[in-house]
Amino acid sequence: MIIENREEAGRILAEALRDKIRTEERPLILAIPRGGIPVAYTLAKELRIPMSIVVVRKLGLPWNEEAGFGAIDSDGVTYLDEELVSYAKLGADDINEVAKRELEELRIRERKFLPKGYPDLRGRTVIIVDDGIATGYTAIASAGFAKRKGAGKVIVAVPVCPEGSAKRFKGYADEFYCHHQAGGISFAVGMFYRDFHQLSDEEAMGYIESAKKMGLFEP
Repeated sequence: MIIENREEAGRILAEALRDKIRTEERPLILAIPRGGIPVAYTLAKELRIPMSIVVVRKLGLPWNEEAGFGAIDSDGVTYLDEELVSYAKLGADDINEVAKRELEELRIRERKFLPKGYPDLRGRTVIIVDDGIATGYTAIASAGFAKRKGAGKVIVAVPVCPEGSAKRFKGYADEFYCHHQAGGISFAVGMFYRDFHQLSDEEAMGYIESAKKMGLFEP
C-alpha cells in the first residue's frame, strides 16, 4: 500500500474514525511533530474537531541517535524499551544524559509550537496522531502524557505500523487504530508514502496557522 502524502493519510484516518468520535466527549486531536501535524490538520478539517500538539522526543542510543531506545514526554517521564536498554548495556547515567539533552530540545519545540501551553485534556477524548509508527515509543509517551493529564479516553491513530503494534499500547491507550499493518523484517514509515519529505518547522507552523484561522486549533 502506498499513500500519496501525509494529507491523504489524514483523510484515510478521518474515514476510519468518523463513527468513533462523539462531540459530547469534547474530542481533541494531538499531533506529534513534525510529521504528524499535516495528518492531524487534515483529520481536524475532515471531522471538524480541534487539534493541538503534543511534544515528545525520541531517546536515541548515544552512539546512534537514529536508533531509539525509548521516548520522553513534557513532564520528563521516560518510556523505555527495556530489552534494548539491557542489550545495549545502558546504565542510568547514560539514560539520564540522553534524556536531559532531549528534554532541553523538547522545551524549545514547546515554545515554538505551543507558546500558550497545552490545552486542558481533563475528561476529553484525545486522539494521538502521527504519520506512522516504527517502535512506537513517541506515540506511547504521548498517550501516557495525555492519560496523566486527565484525558477520559485516549485513541492512538496512525496510517501505517508494523504488525503487532497494538500490544505495545496496552496500559497507555484505550484504543489503537492502524490503517495498514505491515509484516516483514524491515520496516520504515517512509516506505509507504510517495511523498515523505522531512517537514521544516516553517511548514509545520503553516499547518498550525491554517488550523487557527479555521478555529480548529487549541489553545
